[in-house]
Amino acid sequence: MADTETTGSVDYLAKDGRAYITLNQPAKKNAMTDAMWDQLMLAYGQAEADDDVRVIVLTGAGTDFCTGHDMSEVGNQYGETTLDAKGRPRRPSQRARLQYDTKYVARFERIFTCLTPSLALVRGYCLGGGLYLAEACDLVIASETAKMGHPEQKLGLSGAAYFDAWEMMTLGIRKARELLLMAEIWDAEKAHSAGLINKLVPDDELLARGEEWAERIVRLPRDGIVIGKSATLVAMNSLGINKQFSYGPVYHALASNMRWEADEVNFFKQKRDKGVSAANKEREARYDVKADGETAGDK
Repeated sequence: MADTETTGSVDYLAKDGRAYITLNQPAKKNAMTDAMWDQLMLAYGQAEADDDVRVIVLTGAGTDFCTGHDMSEVGNQYGETTLDAKGRPRRPSQRARLQYDTKYVARFERIFTCLTPSLALVRGYCLGGGLYLAEACDLVIASETAKMGHPEQKLGLSGAAYFDAWEMMTLGIRKARELLLMAEIWDAEKAHSAGLINKLVPDDELLARGEEWAERIVRLPRDGIVIGKSATLVAMNSLGINKQFSYGPVYHALASNMRWEADEVNFFKQKRDKGVSAANKEREARYDVKADGETAGDK
């Protein structure tokens, strides 16, 4: 899969019973463009169709795993803005939102339900859609540099997530709500103790420990691997976890069409008027709350 400077790439290599899938846009901390998401789906399809592949190893190029969706695309993913009869910008329809969001959430479901087990090797930032990718994998080994969280909640989602059910089951309801509503970035130790990570290792040992776990899976019988994953999915379905992929597109379509009040920070408006970097700074200042309740934006 060809690399490009504008869209990044998802690179694929199959050998020794493994499919190595690498998110490759390190200049943007492996933020995912729509083109990369499409390549990722092709890579998973290729791995699952290959009878010699018994485990998928998902990694990010450089020093980070993935920071979610490329922010340069966020806000205009529903298509070009149309004008009404008076020449004013018209919001995308709920139809357009649901159509896009259904496809977007299906990508995480594809990884979650893949019959070939996935092992995520995480270092550095693992945020937003990047954290969903890790959560969709069967196993996660992370280095001590890992930073995990949902800062995208500050865009207006305010506690809703594609992996709500999984996070509540994994973290418990209180910690899951904390992860989302506070929109904090947890360090590796906190993420590990909460259950987001299976194994925490020194950064220079990450790949080696990943190879050890991958080899243990590769030595299992092919049929056994598929039967085991299928049984796991049935169990999760009986717990209702898989329903998160049904409600995800609906809540996101609603959240992306919310009304912003005058005293609130609308990232999308600021992005349009000032650019991504300035909008991010203003958003972070808004939520940088000190112990006395004052924010950086108050000064």
